[in-house]
Amino acid sequence: MSVAKKRKIVDENRKYSDEWEEKYFFIIQNTKLMCLICRETVAVFKEYNVKRHYETKHNDYLKFSSEVKQSKLREFTSQLKTQQKMFSSALQQPSNIVKASYSVSFLIAKKMKKFSDGEFVKECLEAVAKDILPDKNKLFSNISLSRQTVCRRINDISNEIIVKLRDRIQDFKYFSIAFDESTDISDTAQLVIFVRGVNESFQITEEMLKLISLKGTTKGEDIFHAVENSLCENNLDLEIISGISTDGAPAMVGKEKGAIKLLIDKIESTRKTNNFWKRDDLFIIHCLIHQQNLCSQVLSMNHVMQVVIKTVNYIRSHALPHRQFKEFLKELDSEYGDVVYFSHVRWLSRGKCLKRFYELRHEIDLFMNDKQKPVLELSNDEWLLDLCFLVDIVEKLNQLNISLQGKDNLIIDSCNYINAFQKKLLLFEFQLKNNNVQHFPLLNELKNSKHIDSIKYAQEIRKLIAAFESRFTNLDKYKKIFEVYSSPFHTDVNSAPEYLQMELIDLQCNNELKHIFETSKSKIDFYNINITKEHFPNLRNLAQKVVSAFGSTYTCESFFSKMKFAKDKSRTNLTDENLQHQLRCANTSISIDLKKLSERVEKQISH
Repeated sequence: MSVAKKRKIVDENRKYSDEWEEKYFFIIQNTKLMCLICRETVAVFKEYNVKRHYETKHNDYLKFSSEVKQSKLREFTSQLKTQQKMFSSALQQPSNIVKASYSVSFLIAKKMKKFSDGEFVKECLEAVAKDILPDKNKLFSNISLSRQTVCRRINDISNEIIVKLRDRIQDFKYFSIAFDESTDISDTAQLVIFVRGVNESFQITEEMLKLISLKGTTKGEDIFHAVENSLCENNLDLEIISGISTDGAPAMVGKEKGAIKLLIDKIESTRKTNNFWKRDDLFIIHCLIHQQNLCSQVLSMNHVMQVVIKTVNYIRSHALPHRQFKEFLKELDSEYGDVVYFSHVRWLSRGKCLKRFYELRHEIDLFMNDKQKPVLELSNDEWLLDLCFLVDIVEKLNQLNISLQGKDNLIIDSCNYINAFQKKLLLFEFQLKNNNVQHFPLLNELKNSKHIDSIKYAQEIRKLIAAFESRFTNLDKYKKIFEVYSSPFHTDVNSAPEYLQMELIDLQCNNELKHIFETSKSKIDFYNINITKEHFPNLRNLAQKVVSAFGSTYTCESFFSKMKFAKDKSRTNLTDENLQHQLRCANTSISIDLKKLSERVEKQISH
């Protein structure tokens, strides 16, 4: 016996009719029929049900004219939209409050402030809201910025940066690393590793890869294992590494067990199958800024520096003389208010100290005589000439140092700066031997009133030339590669590496590309757009290697400056993990969508 199939409402394909809104004040709300008058809902899409509700519960509306009904309909619709908007805003408020908490925490991390500063920021926000937005004061008070919350928010942002960085790493065509080690305020050895990678479209990513606390020894093996583990952890393939940059410490550059030596051995073992790879294809750079600074130390002008340092230290190391000297300068209406300390670890301090000393030499002479501690050298013409020369040449060395600094400097740019400076030194030497001091401003001012022993200064320049030639001779092996990258249309094809020669011939025969190269403002854009993978694969690979290489450990040095600021005397208990998270946020150039991040977090308000 067959059983009759029960009819279901969904099978009847009933639909909403637009005319029900005007006739019965019914609209669709969340898949149900809702009465605009009483806000009750009807489940079944059937005109009989709608009409019965309207005539039974709202029979007063039957006597209204069509004009009145239209007016009432507009009024009810407007009220509903207002309520929905208010409800939506109320729903969004917790999310916005959490996002605000993330935004403030991110700023605290970027400025390397204490986590507890979040509570002070909240007090400031509440004070502002009380005076300007009193009706919104409760919203500001709901923002959670306790020390624990700020710490947690910064860690969340840091982890999000890591996720985005690893996504970019998957697209790296080549990458290089720069790493260095320094000690923080609590005597913990901190090893920082930066990665610089380029993808197929020549987009460069330069980020902190990891900050590693070395609890035991800091030998080459310890540093190597820390770097190796960090590379593995972030899925960085040694097959595509293009360069390594670090400082000249024995643990880094030791011939037998230095970190670089061990890392190169590891790279060679993984690249045995690559017939094209040679050790010279890997840019191994002892920080060019460090080497330039070491070259400048060969100047044998200690008789000048010792007097300057002794005098400056007397003025600044004692509170009373220091106060008196500054007041003395005020009375003389001096352009400068103080002398500048010299510090060996600060690259530019020698030049700044010398220049300020020279510009205040008359005031210093008067002050020291008044203190019964005369600086006799300030009355010695020969010593003053030596001071002028030292100020001039150190100023030029400082300009080179500044040009080598910067996060976006390419290795080839740094090498070009050094080569250009070496040529200038040869010119200076030649001119000084011919008693020409036009490139030394302070000496040039005195050439008509003082006898200048320019041969003596030419000998000092010769020492600098010898130091530069000795320290930067290791860059010669990259000269051909750099020449191909910077001047592909003018380089000698026969002197270029064999695997590039055919492509160079094709490139140099293309007059259209030559014109584009000569008028292009950016070599990177030229290689990205015009040196295609189909026609010039090896030249394109070469350009990507050069672009991805670090030229110095500038990023590491600037990082350690921030680390000393972030972990100062008042934050010695800051954990290594929290230090890493905060400094990652402070150094990142990766943009984070704080709105999406806040939406993944449980909505909690401050109590």
